[in-house]
Amino acid sequence: MIVKDKFRLVSGVENVINVSASVIKQHSEEENSPRHVFAILELKKKSITHFTTNTIFKWVSNKDKRESINIVTVDDYPLPVTYNPPTKGNIINLKPFSVDEVSSMSVNDLYASLVYAYAFQKLVTKKYKIKEEYAKIIVKYLLSFYVQIFGKEYGLVGIYASGIPKLKFLIACYIYSAFFGVKSNRALMQKASSVAPYLYTDEFEQLKKYDFYHIEQFIQAVSDLKVMPGLTVTKFTSKLYRFFGINILPAIEDCSRFFSVILISSIPGNRLVPKYLFKYNQTEYFQLIEIMRRMF
Repeated sequence: MIVKDKFRLVSGVENVINVSASVIKQHSEEENSPRHVFAILELKKKSITHFTTNTIFKWVSNKDKRESINIVTVDDYPLPVTYNPPTKGNIINLKPFSVDEVSSMSVNDLYASLVYAYAFQKLVTKKYKIKEEYAKIIVKYLLSFYVQIFGKEYGLVGIYASGIPKLKFLIACYIYSAFFGVKSNRALMQKASSVAPYLYTDEFEQLKKYDFYHIEQFIQAVSDLKVMPGLTVTKFTSKLYRFFGINILPAIEDCSRFFSVILISSIPGNRLVPKYLFKYNQTEYFQLIEIMRRMF
């Protein structure tokens, strides 16, 4: 599993940050301490129902372990959650919520942020690994996702639309490269065709020009190969942002963000990501949730 350094769709924003303990302390306020987080959740404990609750409440109720939770305001960081390796700290950023104190957050947003932070840390530190064998599930989910978001505009309507097999193959190339680090062109395309059968040999010379590790190269391939002709990074990004908000964008680029976002979409009432992500492919969505359930 690959952990991306920066995001192309979110203006070069870093995936994980690297700052000293003193800098984190400068951004921290007493009213946003881990003790306050615990007190807030204890008051609302009965209203939170999710398969993660036992693990998360055990984490925040432990005086030593919850010290890894840093609630801060970082003005120039647009994402609500990240991880800081120098301090082994989970970062929850108040800036995207437009509040100064954790007590001003809805309990659902706070809880979802904690689940996101916990899961993201486990994934980026490789304490919980997403196996390459799960690529098939990711590809099938994203195929349905992209077809329903972009299908009408680009003629990808109905399961027999001629562009769908090629789209599935290109998605598989991207996932194997960007999420699992497959580099060799031939190996990449062989793996992709094993989960998305497509006769790519006639287009091999053109396909090997794309570096599928990068999302913009995937978008370019989808356009050049006439699956979604004319699709640009700007069109792609703006449509996803309008439909789902900013947190879907890093999920498209990074495996750890993808699984963390899918996970928190199952938490009722939070505003970080829409709950309706499950509607785009319910079978694969719940398989992705099961993969994450094992973490807890």
